[in-house]
Amino acid sequence: MRSTVRYVTTPALVLVLTTAGVIATVTSLPTPQAVAVPPELDQVKLTGIDPAARRDPSALAETAGHAETAGHAEADQADEADQARPGGTTSTDGAEEAGDADTGDDHTAPGRLAALSPRTETLTFLVAGATWDAGTAEQVREVALRVREDGAWGAWQDVGFDDADEAGGRAGTEPFVSTGADAVQARVRTASGRPPSGLRVDVVDPGRAAADATAGVAPGPAATADAATGYEIRPATVSRSAWGADESLSSPWPEVSGDLEAMYVHHTAGTNSYGRGQSAAIVRGIYAYHTRSRDWPDIGYQFLVDRFGTVFQGRTGAVYDNPVGAQAGGFNTGTIGVSAMGSYDTARPSSALITGITRVLAWKAYQYRVNPWGTATLTDRGVAGDTSRTSPGQQVRVPRILGHRLTNNTACPGTYLNQRLDDIRRAVDTRVDSAVARYGKPTMRRAPVVHAPTRLQAPVQWSAKQRYSWDRVPGANRYQILARTARYSSDMPTKPYWYAVRTVTGTSAVLETEPGRSAWYAVRALDGNHHRGEMRTLVRTSRETTPAQWEIGSGWRKVTDAGYHAGYAYRTARDGARIKVGGVRQASQVRVVAPTGPGYGRVRVIHAGSSVGVIDLSGASSDHTVFTVHLASRRSGGVALETIGSGEVRVSGIALVRDF
Repeated sequence: MRSTVRYVTTPALVLVLTTAGVIATVTSLPTPQAVAVPPELDQVKLTGIDPAARRDPSALAETAGHAETAGHAEADQADEADQARPGGTTSTDGAEEAGDADTGDDHTAPGRLAALSPRTETLTFLVAGATWDAGTAEQVREVALRVREDGAWGAWQDVGFDDADEAGGRAGTEPFVSTGADAVQARVRTASGRPPSGLRVDVVDPGRAAADATAGVAPGPAATADAATGYEIRPATVSRSAWGADESLSSPWPEVSGDLEAMYVHHTAGTNSYGRGQSAAIVRGIYAYHTRSRDWPDIGYQFLVDRFGTVFQGRTGAVYDNPVGAQAGGFNTGTIGVSAMGSYDTARPSSALITGITRVLAWKAYQYRVNPWGTATLTDRGVAGDTSRTSPGQQVRVPRILGHRLTNNTACPGTYLNQRLDDIRRAVDTRVDSAVARYGKPTMRRAPVVHAPTRLQAPVQWSAKQRYSWDRVPGANRYQILARTARYSSDMPTKPYWYAVRTVTGTSAVLETEPGRSAWYAVRALDGNHHRGEMRTLVRTSRETTPAQWEIGSGWRKVTDAGYHAGYAYRTARDGARIKVGGVRQASQVRVVAPTGPGYGRVRVIHAGSSVGVIDLSGASSDHTVFTVHLASRRSGGVALETIGSGEVRVSGIALVRDF
């Protein structure tokens, strides 16, 4: 294991000792400075059942950890729903109550033994986990690990698992924490008895750094003189640089939630016996497991809390924004995840841990005005067959502070921590009330006043790049551009998140939109303390399609003319000739750009197989006239232009306007 240390020498402290006339100089010890620490990983591949391992009498021993029964899951859901709704109120908005949700829990059925590894020596590690290919046909029912620490093998521990959660990622388990294991054994059960493809166990040595023992915390930004900002009760937080994040492991992750609806409480798995000086290294290990083993762009949780109550920043931007994480498959948007480091199915959480979790949740509840005793309606935005307890598109009403197990098939955050959620809600409520009494309700910096888009910018952006502008906001030194976009053949965005496009220092930005894509651009002000202001829409627009996206039938010929829109048009004089844009979804208008003049013909506009209008091109002479055809419904289906008769027709542009 490599050791990475950097020292900064502090000024000497001089004491004069007069005993026996001796003068001694006492110099303070060097202060270690946090540096990025690269991890080392080892892998154990599982392809089936090892015969020798199977003969071990303890191979199929019962597990500790995440195991639960269906009745247990239902009781937990009903209890939490009642905790969040004093008096047992019922839903009135059509959303399913969490207590009544389908509890078909894959973890409750033991399945058939599919893989059992031998006891395998590895590099010394602090974090482990099992992963497999996303989208496998095999239904994983149980993953259990046991490790060797200090020469002794521990008991099997059931480890919660989930789907890829991130596009391009691998399915896998929660991170399993150790105090320094050097061997591992894995056991996997599936519904069929066949192992999922790509099954392996990864172990992570996060490296050592001298700063681990004294990982520093960063204070929150100060409030402004005239208004609360929401940061007044931010707890001291160990930043990513302070815990030694190797930023080369992460990749840009531009998705941020527009609001905060609910806050998840998690735990990891494994030991609860780690030392205070190991916490930063464990966070690095989880980070490496998520990025290198599960192929995620960053650590999944927004925050982590160790058993000593120390708060660690997780995902990049979590302190100053609300980045979408990977904390609850199907419910990652509009929520955050705070993970307790350790297993709380096997141990009770310390008071320091509860206090640390409370401080994080209270800060975010105050900042986003979240009622700790309230409920939120979340929409399952996952895929069929994932670990959520609901179906894609289904709505469920949940407490705003909830355990992972309430919406997903897992026992996380463990029985003992789950039992403390009511205490956490009560403590968060008290802390938020105190903050409001002392500082007032937080307010965001006002949104910029934007300049109205021109006819060349909306509802169709007729060129690839356009400059949008706004007025300066007092106190702001930067402005962040955000976007929601969708291709014409995809449904419009419904997830309440935005892509952070870029940050500028001026009061305008040139934005490029791809052909055939609809975009909703917004802007918000930032100040020197990273405070985000309210968002304001810059424009909702759609970029025209290009001939590469058209299905051009027979009889059309491309002609060029500098006066035409885009410098070209497609010409025909054949009756019934068609140009089609296939797979159009949720369009409200079709805009056609075409040359006009006496003797030109007519074009029928067809949407989803039905005629919706006729365009007459025989008007006054023009190189590029724009025609608008409104669609009566937002049905999905192809849009076609079909010539009527043998009059000459030229078409140089087709745009599909879509409403957000």
